Amino acid sequence: MKHWTLQLIALCLLPVNHLAAEPRDTPWALAVQWDNDLLTGTDDGYTNGSRVAFTRALKLDAPEHSLLQRFLRSLTGADRNNFFDDLRFDKSAVQNIQFGVGLSQLMFTPDNPNVPTPPAGERPYAGWLGAEFSLQAASEKSANTATLSIGTTGKNSYAEESQDWVHQNISDSPIFQGWDSQAPSELTINLHFDHKTRLSFLDDFKRPIEMDGFYEWGASLGNFRTDAYLGAFLRTGYNLPASYTTPRVQLGSFTDTIFGKNGAKQTDFSFYGFVGARTYAILHDIALDGPLFRDWAESVDSEPIVGEITFGVAAQWKCIELSLAHNLRSDEFDGQQNRSRYGSVLFRIGTQF
Repeated sequence: MKHWTLQLIALCLLPVNHLAAEPRDTPWALAVQWDNDLLTGTDDGYTNGSRVAFTRALKLDAPEHSLLQRFLRSLTGADRNNFFDDLRFDKSAVQNIQFGVGLSQLMFTPDNPNVPTPPAGERPYAGWLGAEFSLQAASEKSANTATLSIGTTGKNSYAEESQDWVHQNISDSPIFQGWDSQAPSELTINLHFDHKTRLSFLDDFKRPIEMDGFYEWGASLGNFRTDAYLGAFLRTGYNLPASYTTPRVQLGSFTDTIFGKNGAKQTDFSFYGFVGARTYAILHDIALDGPLFRDWAESVDSEPIVGEITFGVAAQWKCIELSLAHNLRSDEFDGQQNRSRYGSVLFRIGTQF
């Protein structure tokens, strides 16, 4: 298991060679996302998340795709082989397909850094490190994404080492003493499904102030997290770009284009504010309920329903985008004392899909 992290990184890099083989003029994007509760003045719960992701457009023809890409494409419904696929897409044809590879790390801690085990009512220690492979198919009014994530909890997530380094060298924060009680190591495999449909009635808002949005639903299945969600998202501002990437490190969602080329406008400069909300129905969360195949003394009972609100601002100039968000969550486990809140930052550079 000592070499698991290196193997995970190598697994993440394998599809990059395939992406690099695409023609040079193929649209691409490189995104860095960072969540941290210190951005909102706290240091507990979901305390840090980070992701580096690379996405690139693919040809529409399925025979040109790799085995993994064809598998994920089949889950998006892009080939429209059945009635359920038709429900997920509007009547217009799929206009673009993109594939992304991401490397992510998540960490969770209690509020009290000085005790070896988390006190009652505080979140247990947990870390996760994983690779994500995501394919999105988008039409004029809707987009479907299928993502495969493979990772590990426990010591091989290197959450303790990452937090210690940041606290010692950057934030000068206390060193947390309870990482020996973190969720034990377990290989995790998850599938994530996301669907978004544009709110067409907002298209009537004209310049200089524009407005658009979408409603969304999705689900995750696996031993990392099993859940389903419903949500909605609105943004308003000047010259809204055709794409949107959430600042949050949200597993299953890091591909760039929401809709096809006939969606929102694209100009050299954009500035806008946004607000979104989701409600989750949760069956299993490894960071709270613990691993499926190992006992964990510090596990707690996750709440079956969790709500989340995000709001923030974003600016884009040509191929560079920067966005900031503030996120609020309702109680995530039974007996929780402090509700989770954290800030998010996204830096993205790339060409238009």
